[in-house]
Amino acid sequence: MLNRIKEILSAKFIFTDDIVEILAVALTAKKNCILWGPGGHGKSAMMTEVVNGLGLASETWVQSFGEGLDEAALWGGLDFGKLERDKVLEYFPERSFLTRRIAVFEELFDAPASVLLSLKDTMTSGALRKGAQVFPMRTECIIGLTNREPAELAEMGPAAAALVERFPLQLRVTWPSYAASDYEAMYKKYPSGLNGFTPILAQVIGKAVADGNVVSPRTAIHARDAVIGRAEARGAREVEKTDLAALRFVPGLEKLGDTIVAEVEAAMARAAAAKALEGIECRFTEIGADLGDTPIKNLQTAKRLAVLENELAEVRCPDELVKKRDGLRQAISQKISEVRRKAEELTRI
Repeated sequence: MLNRIKEILSAKFIFTDDIVEILAVALTAKKNCILWGPGGHGKSAMMTEVVNGLGLASETWVQSFGEGLDEAALWGGLDFGKLERDKVLEYFPERSFLTRRIAVFEELFDAPASVLLSLKDTMTSGALRKGAQVFPMRTECIIGLTNREPAELAEMGPAAAALVERFPLQLRVTWPSYAASDYEAMYKKYPSGLNGFTPILAQVIGKAVADGNVVSPRTAIHARDAVIGRAEARGAREVEKTDLAALRFVPGLEKLGDTIVAEVEAAMARAAAAKALEGIECRFTEIGADLGDTPIKNLQTAKRLAVLENELAEVRCPDELVKKRDGLRQAISQKISEVRRKAEELTRI
């Protein structure tokens, strides 16, 4: 199961190793778990993919919790016929999550305290017990999704703490970093069909985050769609620099409105420099491996490396790429010296 979940999530998401592990353990060991953390990181989307990918849709109950949820909705609805006829308050638990092997509760801890208390009692006893009505709980694993921290919820009182304890597995879902390369890696999971503007967009978003803005993965996808929409709205098949002005309408990026042109140009320069360095690095690896067995071949290799060194000197790098450029320059210089020494040694022989 673990490998299958990994395959499912890696197709559309990044940074999923811990999520793969906790879901594999929860579903196999039949342990309840909580996936919590800031919104916009795909908790619900990932659960949908896993449930469908594992063929568990028919065995899974998905329910959205919130302030409007009451006990009747949680337990399948009120039996109004029995209420009118016998003056007895009972539910239709056969229409609730209690009949499914897996339950996914979205925004779990946003429900009223009375609902959470009722859920806790049912999870503790293993059955719904409301007066004379008893209905066994067949659910083996409950997966709670929430933006709220479990430790914070446990401080709300004994009932909340007791409910949190019913979820022995817990994981904070977030990214370890929010660099331009992370957003670009995510964009690669969702090909846009237009020209390759996403590295530029990733650079712009990465810079916005570095400047203190919060841009969730979901917001980054909205940003990409807004830029694509702007291009399509003018009937174009390719994104142009002016289309990125649509980013000013995206929360977290609205501050870029006045500086978007400068930001895009800077991002384009960073992307161009990164691409140039990558190309030179690849050619250096290829040329450096081509050491000859004659003086002429080695001198030819040294000449090719010198050309590469000159090309590198022409690359204009932003501050964040200077270290990489200097390291590459040093490596090329050392290789040139090595190849020339080899040529001299072969000449003496």
